[in-house]
Amino acid sequence: MKNISDWLDEHVNDDVNLGDDATIEQQAEIIRAEAEAAGYSAEDLNKACEGDIAGYLKNRRGRPTGEDADGKMAGDASPIITPGFNQQ
Repeated sequence: MKNISDWLDEHVNDDVNLGDDATIEQQAEIIRAEAEAAGYSAEDLNKACEGDIAGYLKNRRGRPTGEDADGKMAGDASPIITPGFNQQ
């Protein structure tokens, strides 16, 4: 059996409307039910989603893969420069 993070990567639908909290909550319930049907415990899912499945879905869909909430790639300590910002 795959670990829960790999399972989430394969089973999370990226087409959910981010502006609609009800839709995201519905998707979270679907993911929870599918994970349990696949043999993962609610505890495993909560750990993988840091206790907030809907928040996990929002964060996952809100940025390209590999970026954190600030838009930085993992391990990138440099600040994000605003487009058009003159650094001179």
